[in-house]
Amino acid sequence: MPAAFPAGGNVFVKDHRATGALVVDYSRNMNDFALNRYVQIRNVAKESGYYLEMTVEEAGRVLNTDLVDFVWPDGQDRPLRNEGTESFNFKAYQTQRYDYGFNLGDKAVDQADWDIVAGHSRIKAQQAMTARTQLALAALTNTDNYDASHTSDVDAISGNTGSWAESTAALQDIKRSLNHAAKIIKRDTLGAVKARDLKLVLGPDTAMEVAQSPEVVEHIKHSQHSLAQIRGEQPGRNVEFGLPDFLYGYEVAVEDAVKVTTHKGASSVTRSYLLGSGEALLVARPGDLMAPGGGPSFSTIMIFAYEELTVETLHDQRNRRTEGHVVDDISVVMTAPATGFYFTSAV
Repeated sequence: MPAAFPAGGNVFVKDHRATGALVVDYSRNMNDFALNRYVQIRNVAKESGYYLEMTVEEAGRVLNTDLVDFVWPDGQDRPLRNEGTESFNFKAYQTQRYDYGFNLGDKAVDQADWDIVAGHSRIKAQQAMTARTQLALAALTNTDNYDASHTSDVDAISGNTGSWAESTAALQDIKRSLNHAAKIIKRDTLGAVKARDLKLVLGPDTAMEVAQSPEVVEHIKHSQHSLAQIRGEQPGRNVEFGLPDFLYGYEVAVEDAVKVTTHKGASSVTRSYLLGSGEALLVARPGDLMAPGGGPSFSTIMIFAYEELTVETLHDQRNRRTEGHVVDDISVVMTAPATGFYFTSAV
């Protein structure tokens, strides 16, 4: 570099401190993933085992209007209930261990102007959550996992005239669709699943089209709470998509996880949402994210976790490098498909 006279732009050495060590990083907090709002996690003691699935018919079996099957006349022997038991099945699960890792040389770690190890650990944690979401959605959008009555094109539902994007306040196709699915879920679970247990899961493209439909626009106008959320006067998780947190009494979860399907260094990057346009799910997730130990559950989909998102850093002294890992040992299982409904061609 030739000698120069002092001026405003050449009397200092450029470095990272000029921006206050600003780091532009798009890694996402694991707790922010929409997946946590519609699945349940059950910690398991072994990598493989069984869970017990009970059928539900016996609890609602009443064959005669006069209850003749249950009558016990005074002085007579108590009726024998040889057919009064319920069927069950032990179903297997098998977890799979996944490792999301990176390597950094000691010189890079020592000389970096930011916490490069922690930054990459966050990136790998997001990668692990994205992979979890993909596993869950692959199961939830597989029609083979449902009884035929639990999946339908929106326009095939009785009374509907078209897609949700075209529905008006007079047509009510969105409300009819959700109530149709909820009715089937309640029927097939003998009323065990309530509206408060159900989550409406939409991808961003579908959510935005639903939000712009005349039906939902009118619904929000006449709902004081929903309108306040959309205006930003009250907090709401789905404001950026134009939807309230609840629609017709069903909690809305916009599944906005994104995956990259091109290799590092590709000339262009391909990104896509994991839940496609036109797909929608109504699924049960009773209670909290972590399922209580023992006892019954009717969450549509569960993650059996033998080891859950363990973050590790290992220093390799011989090769002078640091390994970073996020380990997930899980099985994603549709444990209660009767509590879910899969809509297709929604928009």
